[in-house]
Amino acid sequence: MDKKNPKTKKQKFADMTPEERKNFYIKTAWSGLKITVKSALIVVLILCCMAGGLLIGVVAACVTTTDALTIEDLTTSSLTSFVYYSDGTPITYTTEDGNEEVIKLKGSENVNRVLVDLEDIPKDLPNAFIAIEDERFYSHSGVDIKRSLGAVVSYVMPGMRDFGGSTITQQLVKNATGDNASSIPRKIREAWRAYLLEQEYSKDEVLEYYMNLIYMGRDVYGVQAAAGAFFNKDVGDLSLAECAFIAGITNNPAKFNPFTTKGRTNAYQRQITILDQMLKLEMITKDEYIEAIQTELVFNDNYVTHSSSGVYSYFVETTIKDVREKFIEQGYTETEANRLIYGGGITIMTTQDKHIQSIVDKEFNDINNFPANKYYESASDMAQAAIVIMDQYTGQVKAIYGGYGEKTTKFGYNYATDAQRQPGSAVKPLLVYAPQIDQHIITLGQTIEDEEVFLDPQHPEDVWPKNSYPYYQGTISLRKALAISSNVAAVTLYQNNIQLGLSYLKSLGIDRTNEPQLSMALGGFTKGVSAMQMTAAYVPFANGNGVYYEPITFTKVLDKDGKVLLDNTPKSHVVYQDSQTASVMTYMLEAVVDPLYGGTAAGANFQNKAGEHVPIAGKTGTTSSNYDFWFSGYSGYYTATVWYGYPKQTSMQMSEIGSAVKIWKKVMEQIHKDLPIRPLTHGAIEVGNEYNVCLKTGKLATEFCAQDVLGDKTSIERYTDSTAPTEYCTSHKAYKVCLIGARDEEERYYLAKDTCIPAYVRTIITSADRIAPNPCHVCELYH
Repeated sequence: MDKKNPKTKKQKFADMTPEERKNFYIKTAWSGLKITVKSALIVVLILCCMAGGLLIGVVAACVTTTDALTIEDLTTSSLTSFVYYSDGTPITYTTEDGNEEVIKLKGSENVNRVLVDLEDIPKDLPNAFIAIEDERFYSHSGVDIKRSLGAVVSYVMPGMRDFGGSTITQQLVKNATGDNASSIPRKIREAWRAYLLEQEYSKDEVLEYYMNLIYMGRDVYGVQAAAGAFFNKDVGDLSLAECAFIAGITNNPAKFNPFTTKGRTNAYQRQITILDQMLKLEMITKDEYIEAIQTELVFNDNYVTHSSSGVYSYFVETTIKDVREKFIEQGYTETEANRLIYGGGITIMTTQDKHIQSIVDKEFNDINNFPANKYYESASDMAQAAIVIMDQYTGQVKAIYGGYGEKTTKFGYNYATDAQRQPGSAVKPLLVYAPQIDQHIITLGQTIEDEEVFLDPQHPEDVWPKNSYPYYQGTISLRKALAISSNVAAVTLYQNNIQLGLSYLKSLGIDRTNEPQLSMALGGFTKGVSAMQMTAAYVPFANGNGVYYEPITFTKVLDKDGKVLLDNTPKSHVVYQDSQTASVMTYMLEAVVDPLYGGTAAGANFQNKAGEHVPIAGKTGTTSSNYDFWFSGYSGYYTATVWYGYPKQTSMQMSEIGSAVKIWKKVMEQIHKDLPIRPLTHGAIEVGNEYNVCLKTGKLATEFCAQDVLGDKTSIERYTDSTAPTEYCTSHKAYKVCLIGARDEEERYYLAKDTCIPAYVRTIITSADRIAPNPCHVCELYH
């Protein structure tokens, strides 16, 4: 080879044989591949270092900025509150399809969650969750590395069996925080919190929190609510098959929804998977497995997602308002009070009697008790009514109804508590008679003149007041005046005791001290009263002790752990200074329902199942133009007020006359049907102070009082000890009178003289006020 002129690469390539060229190509390609691989490895190594550093940074940032979960995070989730009857059973409502559902008070999130302790959960249920969600639950520290890697593999290799990557502890963290972001930082935060959680709480505590927090579809959260929603059972009564079924739902509540055909089919398949896993892990025996597989599940297909926007009964709504007010009195804000009621998992123990309320519900939905309503199409035109029933010895409200027919609105107008209607004559015992009897201003032995009077201070020339009946009764006893509801007697007695009457009315929970008008004696209030107020006002008569109780609709409110939040002992005070005033008033009010006495409420009487007459007392009330009908009355058991009227001031039709009394009778008759006869209560000091008195003098009657020429002037009346008569009437006696001349201008007889014509002399028995001061002067003209 010429060293001075070496060959170029091109020349060398041209001089190569075909075999040499082939080898050249192979050598060149292999060298290039080695260079490429080395370069790629260097790049990958550099990237891994960068990624590792970045990952370490992300982990470090997440760990240092993530706080551990607190007990509040695990326990402050919205909880369902419940309302109970006085007998301890949950209050229910009727769904549109006629089924009974327990009322659940839930917040705006509409969460049905009821806490349950792990010890009250059958062991098969936590075992089922562990089997399908986290089989190494008891061996890891919050994060299962093997399971997490398995989740990654199953993600990149579809078709492999998937049991999920998150442990039960991690799922608890996600449920407690609500953090569902699909990101690496979220998973790091979740894992770190799960680790910290298991450093603070035991495995059993984690399980308990988990089973109370998990979402189960619809409005259902936690296993206790799930047991009730899906199987209408308490969680403690679940079978193995039901436990496995419930454990499978939380993975995907929509896919495994037991209330849809497809969802139920999917849930059944997952149930079998869970039972297989439980058998594999030796959590159950082969026999238990077979039995569970063969168990036919009975679902609660009537479950309704009852939100807080549902329509509750008048009683429940009144109770909710009362509970809210009590919380506010304790220092809670209104917002805090509402959160407790609708999401605090509280238990409200009401005073409502299920049996009594059912009777009330039936009667207030009976068109026969509202005869005019069949002629109206619009509910706004129809007659309405209200009733409140109280236990006069405790102040507990037993039943409420606030309108006619089915209740269809949430927290709508309640005529039992919201309506302020004039009470008519039903206020006379409270405002006129009882205060003056208590102050010993009047006694039942007195009489009053039922006659034409002119007592209107604005129109002294007009006859006022007028009675509801078309004639005057003349001299009548006070008991008779109340029995026939004499307006003349009420205003006559009230006109000089206005402030006294108003002060007593205030002590009965009705403050109208700014209404001194004389028409108050007839119920002419500027601001009316409610059925609740009237019932409570009659309670001091009914319990016989003169004690007023502020009406209560609930006795206690318990928190989610059973601790008492509110103890609602009723406030009470003595209204009447004389302990026997209430008994005297009961005696008067018995005359109102006495048909022999002409009482306005004679139609209120009823008998029990044994045919025995049930002792009652009460007072009717009717306002001008028949706008309102009232009856407040009581037995030895209960006090009740019924109001009947129209939303607009509308006069009643003839078919509606006496409607308040009729409804009161129908309700009370059914309540007392099976109750033994209980006499009306006459107080701690049983009175029995009934005396035969002369209605002319108020003194003890003699034989002459009963032989009055104008009729029997005696009456058996009741007195308090301090007002009981001790002297006998001396006014009634035999008088020798002369009948030849007319009586004087005041219709008094002239006493006969020795000069009177014997044929005109008579001996009559009358009272001294019927004898003229001067003797006969006519007979002298004939001598």
